[in-house]
Amino acid sequence: MGKLFTLHEATDDYVKIQKKQQEVDIVVEISTKMNKDLKPDTSIQILDHFMWTFAWGMNMSLGCKVDCVKYRSSHTIAEDLGITIGAALSKLFATKLEKEGINIHGSATFGLDEALVRAMVNYEGRRNCFISYGPDCPGARTELVEDIQTADFVAFYEGLTQGFPTTLHIDFLQGRDQHHTWESSFMAVGEAIRMAYSTNPWKIASNNPFYAEEGVAIASLV
Repeated sequence: MGKLFTLHEATDDYVKIQKKQQEVDIVVEISTKMNKDLKPDTSIQILDHFMWTFAWGMNMSLGCKVDCVKYRSSHTIAEDLGITIGAALSKLFATKLEKEGINIHGSATFGLDEALVRAMVNYEGRRNCFISYGPDCPGARTELVEDIQTADFVAFYEGLTQGFPTTLHIDFLQGRDQHHTWESSFMAVGEAIRMAYSTNPWKIASNNPFYAEEGVAIASLV
């Protein structure tokens, strides 16, 4: 059986991981230190922009390179990118959880002009993604955001929770402009991840009363 990922390098503050299949070949690098050489290259312009936003919210440097092998599918790119980024984050989270302790849970609300989005992340080994759209947020329900379908953003978030693994809630509260609205979601999710990753010695893995010494119930994809 082939491996889902190839882990090229993993330290306390850096992960390089690859997900190569017949459809798409994705390499992701994440560093908890500022590294301006790490840049997103997804082949989808608005997704590149939102990956910058996502990284800025997480306080992490994010690089990714997407190569389409058989054919180019924006859905496949978004979903598999989310899965691979999630797997990289899982390595960073698991390492820090065992050595220092982390919050595990994080939440954030972010607004960009008229748009307002709330996000919650809970890193406990469950793989769930719940997205709600408020009546005052038509910007989240358009078919397209520039050069991508909004359904592909949903696929990214669902993939992220598969690879992480985490429970993710995103509530679109307000927003008319689709760019503002979805960009706010990436910043809110990034901020929630930043909070979940924050150091918390109380919650070091060995103190976890719910699971074993690993600190979370993870069926690892790596």
